[in-house]
Amino acid sequence: MSADLISRDPHLKRLLDEGFELEMRELVLLVHSVPYVKRDMSLGRGTLVCILSLDSEGLTSTPQTGHTMWFTGETPCHRDGTPMTNIIHNSNEATVGSDIKVHHYFSSKPEGTGRYANIYDKVVTYESHLGAAARSHDKTANARTGVTLASAEDDSPFAIPDSASARYGIVIANRKLKGRIAIIGLGGTGAYLLDLAAKTRVAEIHIYDDDQLLNHNLFRSPGAPELALAKNFPRKVDYYAALYARMHKGVKPHATRVKADNIDEFAGYDFVFVCVDKGSSRRVIAEGLVRLGIPFVDTGIGLGLDDNTLDGCARATFIAPGTPWAEVATHLSFGDDDEEADVYGTEIQIAELNSLNAIMAIMRWKRWLTFYRDERNEKNATYMIEGNNITNRGA
Repeated sequence: MSADLISRDPHLKRLLDEGFELEMRELVLLVHSVPYVKRDMSLGRGTLVCILSLDSEGLTSTPQTGHTMWFTGETPCHRDGTPMTNIIHNSNEATVGSDIKVHHYFSSKPEGTGRYANIYDKVVTYESHLGAAARSHDKTANARTGVTLASAEDDSPFAIPDSASARYGIVIANRKLKGRIAIIGLGGTGAYLLDLAAKTRVAEIHIYDDDQLLNHNLFRSPGAPELALAKNFPRKVDYYAALYARMHKGVKPHATRVKADNIDEFAGYDFVFVCVDKGSSRRVIAEGLVRLGIPFVDTGIGLGLDDNTLDGCARATFIAPGTPWAEVATHLSFGDDDEEADVYGTEIQIAELNSLNAIMAIMRWKRWLTFYRDERNEKNATYMIEGNNITNRGA
């Protein structure tokens, strides 16, 4: 993605063609070998660092949304060795992206609008601030070295550039969300889970469901329907795989029902989300995942209609590897005819309850991976509509 962006973007390509040493890491632009004056009036070379903002076409935004830059190197100075306080906002060491160490934060607004017309103008302006002082000592000092750096392989699973992680400073946290996950059941809750999972850095998202996509499914699924994909009553997994391929390259459809004879396929997954409404299916899946030592979250919603008013709950139950079966059985309902199964097996499905159930499940997964802080380690969480509260249970 990085090399492709530089080749497609006219402003980045212009910088490269003029000889700037460009490197891209997760949409963070590094401009290396920028000459500057040190405090002792000797010359050095440092690196300008900037998080790129992109437009709807995946190119650098014009005008630029931010006017600041970071710098890696010693304190840049004017010709006489006095620090460039005119552009140095602070000199606090920080990390940009996942591993880029910076030492200074620059702020220099252009006159007029206060925004740079494009990334080319921004880089050239900051290079001029530092380089002009260096060239007063050595007229050959220039960041346009003509050196071409080898682009690092981009391991991003996304089909579009991830401009959010670096922008919000969560690159390291996001990299905790990795590996291969599976979602069993692409009804309302499973579809919302896919929507959320597709925005994470997991390498693969395997989706399992053998049902066709029907019109009523679209009213409890995320987003507006893609009618061209839905018109021929495709399998749910095929529809959603095609839809989310626009966001994530690792969505893998499996148009099959998960049963005892294929549960061992899940041995290669790092985490599983179970979104089924039949107790006997839940038992088969839970028994298999516990035996395989695969962590999972089981979800369930139950709604009842009384005097045209809905009431009910949404549940997310986390089962860690090594959990004794007796404990699993205390949290999950496996009967198809008992009272609890009737609650969770009701036909009423509402988008906001499905989406809330998916949020509860994916946040529990993220807490398991320490993306979010987790000091309570709850096993079972239940949201009750009446009272608008969530109760948590431990072991």
